Amino acid sequence: MEKRAREQFVADLIHLNTVGGHEDKVAHFLKAAFDKHGITNRIIPVENGRSNFYAEIGAGESDRVVALEGHEDVVALGNPDQWDHAPLGAEIKDGKMYGRGTTDMKGGLAAECIAMFELAAQSTPLKGKVKLLVTVAEESSPQNHMQGAQAFTKAGYLKDVDAMILAEPSLGQMNCANKGSITYAVTSKGKAAHSSMPQLGYNAIVPLMAYYEAQQQFFATLQARNKYLGKTIPVITKIEGGQQLNSVPSSAALYMKVRTIPEEPNEWILKHLRAIIKRINDQQGAQLALKILGEKVPVVTDPKDEFNQILHQTAEKIFQHPIQVIGSAAGTDASEMIKGNPQMAIAVFGPGNRTAHQVDEYMVLETFHKDIEVYKQALKRYLS
Repeated sequence: MEKRAREQFVADLIHLNTVGGHEDKVAHFLKAAFDKHGITNRIIPVENGRSNFYAEIGAGESDRVVALEGHEDVVALGNPDQWDHAPLGAEIKDGKMYGRGTTDMKGGLAAECIAMFELAAQSTPLKGKVKLLVTVAEESSPQNHMQGAQAFTKAGYLKDVDAMILAEPSLGQMNCANKGSITYAVTSKGKAAHSSMPQLGYNAIVPLMAYYEAQQQFFATLQARNKYLGKTIPVITKIEGGQQLNSVPSSAALYMKVRTIPEEPNEWILKHLRAIIKRINDQQGAQLALKILGEKVPVVTDPKDEFNQILHQTAEKIFQHPIQVIGSAAGTDASEMIKGNPQMAIAVFGPGNRTAHQVDEYMVLETFHKDIEVYKQALKRYLS
């Protein structure tokens, strides 16, 4: 494809408003494009109005399989008046394309699709197979998101995959790891009473404060550090309690997001949090409870895996400068997909930058075009 056609393909994706719950638009757009190129594909319904998309190329003479992965949804546009460029306009200025999803991650998804179009059109077919796995709900479902990745995993699409590239924004680097996460609430049940007679009630906020202090002391003891991911990061994101100023609160809750590493596994952390809750309930007669809202496992793969090495070497050759191998604090669909094949190598490598989720999000088009070449050359080297 010529550069102009490549850029128009991205622009057409950006024009589609797929803020959570409307991903079918992308699935049908991709089906039409892959049908045009004569590539095997299918739409896979996940929820009402939300469908995964799958495509594959390759002769199948080799048992090697590489998956390319991306998601269809984008985060909310925010206030359009704060944008200097229309959020869905895909305007090009000074070598950058602006719009929601250019960086996270319709730009990366488009690069993967175009790489497959161009590989399918070459005279010598690949001996191995390339799978394209495009998901819903990576960004936009409450708490326990990634239902699209879960659907692919449960259906067995990852079982034969040797390596996977996620085209999430990688800031000019290659990620071989991402943190896991635990999203949870700790609720406290009390008894309402008039604030002039607090002895007739039970203040739900008091034991919740005790829990928060004990939790902070626990997190302060964590010392493990992963080579690529650093330390476990706990953040309190919301707190609520009571209904009016002259009443003893009958309920309260705090909400947490903990970014986790393999050295301090999710279940190990949850075991300690449950122990804190039990201790406070026993000591204070409190009614604290832990509710898990979402949980993703951390992912760390070997950057020296054969495919990851090929990808890294190819990227350095095309970009003509060193590419750093790092980890990411943010989660990806890999946290779900690794469950379907713990042995597969995983790399995050995409054309996005630090403008993800911001107003005037953009993608540098030169990076986009180079990433397409990286995907093509790495896949040909590994699968031919």
